Amino acid sequence: MNFHLIPAPFKIEVIDRGASIRREELRISEDLKRYVKKAEEAFPESGRLEIKLNVCGSLSKEEYLLKVSPLGAEISASQPNGAYYALMTLVQLFDLNDGEICHLRIEDKPTMPLRGISDDISRGQISTMSNFKDIIRRMSYVKCNVYMPYIEDTFEFKKYPESGKFSDPVTQEEWKEIIEYAKDYYIDIIPIFNTIGHWDKNAKLEAFYPYVIKENDDENGLPCTSVDVRKPESQKMINEMLDELASVFGESRAIHVGGDEVGDYTRLFKKELAGKYYNEHFNRVHDYLKEKGIHTYMYSDMYTPLYGDYALGIDYIDQMPEDMNFVFWDYAVRKDYPNIRNLIDRRKKFCLSPATYTWNRMLPQHYISFLNTKSLAEHGSENARGIIMSAWNDGGLALREENWMGIYTGALFSWSCHSDISFEEMVKSYFKLFFGVDVDMDEYNRLMNYDRNFVNHPYDDQKYEGKIEFWYDQWQNGGSMLLKEFLKDAKEPADENIRQKLSGAEDIFRKAYAYFSALKPERNQFAYDAFLFDVKRSLIASQKILLPQGNALTAEKIDWMLEKLSGLKQEHKERWFDCNRRSEWSKVEAKYDALIESFREIRK
Repeated sequence: MNFHLIPAPFKIEVIDRGASIRREELRISEDLKRYVKKAEEAFPESGRLEIKLNVCGSLSKEEYLLKVSPLGAEISASQPNGAYYALMTLVQLFDLNDGEICHLRIEDKPTMPLRGISDDISRGQISTMSNFKDIIRRMSYVKCNVYMPYIEDTFEFKKYPESGKFSDPVTQEEWKEIIEYAKDYYIDIIPIFNTIGHWDKNAKLEAFYPYVIKENDDENGLPCTSVDVRKPESQKMINEMLDELASVFGESRAIHVGGDEVGDYTRLFKKELAGKYYNEHFNRVHDYLKEKGIHTYMYSDMYTPLYGDYALGIDYIDQMPEDMNFVFWDYAVRKDYPNIRNLIDRRKKFCLSPATYTWNRMLPQHYISFLNTKSLAEHGSENARGIIMSAWNDGGLALREENWMGIYTGALFSWSCHSDISFEEMVKSYFKLFFGVDVDMDEYNRLMNYDRNFVNHPYDDQKYEGKIEFWYDQWQNGGSMLLKEFLKDAKEPADENIRQKLSGAEDIFRKAYAYFSALKPERNQFAYDAFLFDVKRSLIASQKILLPQGNALTAEKIDWMLEKLSGLKQEHKERWFDCNRRSEWSKVEAKYDALIESFREIRK
């Protein structure tokens, strides 16, 4: 029997391996229906054996006991949260084992209180209402309890209606509907609203020119992408925006106020002055929200340097309130994380934030995501309050449905920080649980290892010898190079180094597409279609890059590629609108149109 659940339970005891029970034999008891609002979604059948509830006050909020016996199943929990998680464990057991499990007993509770994702809805796709609800249900299946939508300009501010002019903002009424929906799945929604940096789109709007910092700190200079928090009018604007956020998200009693990568300040001012402005701002924001009974979260990277020289350094963190909640992100796989030790030594409250490794790629680098998450969880397990998986969409070309294996990884290690599940076991469980298919790991590895071709030096990835750094790491950069070279103007010669490294890739992608197309998912079809699309997109990308060069490129080859690119653009549009609003589709479409037009110019 397969026990590789995601996340892994604390303790599983097999009572009778020879005796079994089938899913259709079970039904939800009436007291369990009343206790857990969505219990009937888990077991809608009317079997002869009950899933009974035992309310046990000695268990913690999310803790549960689950027993499967000849009499049916019994769940013990002190709160509906724990009972719901027990049901999800039971559902997963049946999903992994084709609807039949043995008699057993499970004791379970999470390592970390916060488990969830930060979902970038500002630089790429914004979910439809239906997809937001899909995300909530899917997260609850793996026992996540917090959803953090990353908002730059995708919240409809009533006092500042110009915000989101170039996006498709979610209205306050829609957010309230999503929040109410999430309650039934025991998920809090905490917005991430950047109150100082990453105002990339709004800063370009004339309505916001008075509020953003200018180049050379000159009022007549070009607008930067950071709010000028020194100005009283900017402080007033941020407070009014926080008021609107609090009126919508206030029940979660928390708002994440951003603060990452504020390089404009350390570039324009001496570090001491930049630190003064930065810390004064976040102390003001913290105090403003505290008066409303709202906890403040912020990114820690200005204090915990990760790359470049934009950060302030750890000493500046001592000026922050003791109850500030820091979100520490680091997307590298390291032997050691001195920044985590610094946060622990200074007794700071913090969460960990590894990444799904989907940005600026077509196929996510799941293995690096797994190692990154596992490493952070091991180093922060005794002190971190949770894992918030970063799902970014820089570049806007990564399909959001490709984030799910990374989200499962975050759920695994936040619930059980020292889980010994292997990457191979994780992948097989993911495909079985999320899609309902059995995956051949040889086929999966053959596909996903294509970007090992871009690794120039050998290293032992189990011992992490040699840094696997950030988006600069060679595996992540391999996928980024493939995407960048694919989108390059066809009139420019292909990079010969990349052409050589892609030797054999076309065959890898073609075989992978044939294999994975033959599998028939039982659930989450939109997400599976997105995965298949990215395999096809990778195949066409390799074919484009490996086209004959110069005079060897014939009219027939150009027409062949034009047909493929036009079809790819149309399918990408369909995948986009399967579960997303219009948002930035025109930006993505323009990239396809520019590439197609460059081939047409050659054809002429």
